[in-house]
Amino acid sequence: MPKILIVEDDEQLQQVLEMTLKRHGYEVHGSTNGVDAMVQASSLKPDLIVLDLMMPLASGDAVLGFLRSTESLKQTRVLVVSAHPKAAALADQLDADGFLAKPVEMQTLCSTIDQLLDPETAG
Repeated sequence: MPKILIVEDDEQLQQVLEMTLKRHGYEVHGSTNGVDAMVQASSLKPDLIVLDLMMPLASGDAVLGFLRSTESLKQTRVLVVSAHPKAAALADQLDADGFLAKPVEMQTLCSTIDQLLDPETAG
C-alpha cells in the first residue's frame, strides 16, 4: 500500500484529504507545517507528498527544495496543491511532479495521485 504524506496547514482540508485518500486505499500521514513535513518525510520515506506551498514555519518551496537536495528523498513524487497565484510556475521551477490548483476536486486529486504512483508512468 503506497504511503502518502499530506502537508496542509488547513486542518479541515487536511482531514478531508486524509479521509479521501485512505478510502482510496492509501496509507496516509499528515503534517501541518513545513518543518514537521521535512522530519516526517525523512522518517516515513513516503511514496508521494501532497504539498501546499503556503505553510507555517517553513514554506512548501523550502520543503520541496529540501526533498530534492536530500539523497534519500530526491526521487519522492511531489504533487503541489496550492491556491497561490504563482504556484504552478513555482512547482515546475522546483521540479515538482505535478500541480493542482485549490480548490481541488477529490476525484481529480485521486486520479492524479494514481497516475503519479503508477510504475508504468513513473519516471
